[in-house]
Amino acid sequence: MNLFDRLEAIFSRERRRGRAAASALYVRIVEAARHEHFYRKRGVPDTLDGRFELLALHTVLVCRRLATEGEAGAVQGQHLFDVMIEDLEVNLRELGVNDPSLGRRIKEMARAFYGRRDAYAAALDRGERAALEQAVARNLYGTTQPVQDNVAWAADYIERTAGMLAGQSLPAIVAADVRFPELVS
Repeated sequence: MNLFDRLEAIFSRERRRGRAAASALYVRIVEAARHEHFYRKRGVPDTLDGRFELLALHTVLVCRRLATEGEAGAVQGQHLFDVMIEDLEVNLRELGVNDPSLGRRIKEMARAFYGRRDAYAAALDRGERAALEQAVARNLYGTTQPVQDNVAWAADYIERTAGMLAGQSLPAIVAADVRFPELVS
């Protein structure tokens, strides 16, 4: 085995481990995003759009936390994003989205994810509560007329989640030992 083959084997093994860790972390994110409290008590539409918004929100918050860890966190964040996109593609196929339009739909969802990332991160990083509430109203409740109490609650939840994630170590997060604020149904 030559040096190139050895390096490729090492990187391939590391990539598989990173993807496996991201898959386990993604399962935890999906569990958090599907909590019935968001839909039943806080008025997030229990639709494909509403579920995507909560999935994107939780993934954005975890990726934002991972990004604070330099290269190792950025790599794991990319693995997490890739796993999410693959899951979205599988779900769209199961819903009957055909191949010619599948790529376009996935690109739209990726763009939407990046837009949410930018809006939520900017508001959190600058401590701009009004901007955070605007992002919540526009994204989580974009297909409905939101109740202001729910928008404020969601902004509180986002701030609490970001704070909780900041206090969790990279190894714990990568090991899918991630914690989100407790929700009461």
